[in-house]
Amino acid sequence: MSLNLSNRQFGWLVGGGISAVTVFLMGLLIVTVLTRRAQCVSVPGPEIPVVDVAVEKPFELRPMPTSFRGNTYRPNIREGEASGSIDMGSFSPGKMLAYVDDPRVWWESDNDVGDTECDHSMHAAMEAPLRRLMDLVHERDGTLEVHDAYRPAGIHNAKSLHREGRAIDLTCDELGLEELAKLCWMAGFDWVFHESKARGGAHVHCSMKRGE
Repeated sequence: MSLNLSNRQFGWLVGGGISAVTVFLMGLLIVTVLTRRAQCVSVPGPEIPVVDVAVEKPFELRPMPTSFRGNTYRPNIREGEASGSIDMGSFSPGKMLAYVDDPRVWWESDNDVGDTECDHSMHAAMEAPLRRLMDLVHERDGTLEVHDAYRPAGIHNAKSLHREGRAIDLTCDELGLEELAKLCWMAGFDWVFHESKARGGAHVHCSMKRGE
């Protein structure tokens, strides 16, 4: 809004008793009101899309088997079917291996001066079920022992999943192998083998698929 007053109109206002100062103040007041009104007009901002965030469902422990005798495995299929065969052509130690540690666990490579391997190194897919197993064993006042995890060469055959770090060999003196095998299955390993001494060593062998 603007005040466009001719000389005649201005003179009429002054002659009618309205001074120039009053006219100026009235104009200033009008400009101030219009400016504040313009500032109060809300400008809609850009619409923010609503994104549905998927919440990962907590892992539910499997039911404990009633028995897990020596030289048996779960599920009752070959390891390659349950955990997938070895694929060294696409395996990248730098990208796929993780370092796992926990003071509640006895790690063979930390206690065997003649062992050049690191039993803390394993495929990243192994970490979650192994940590669940650590908790299960600790709850039962046992000490989990890790004897073998990632081994790129050496004692295992050419198709062993140890060469990708997707297999691990475990014992627990306080619980025994059958009880440990049950807990390994509960913890979510894809394949669990209660391996007797006659089959190469008294331990529980567990393995996992690569995952995503």
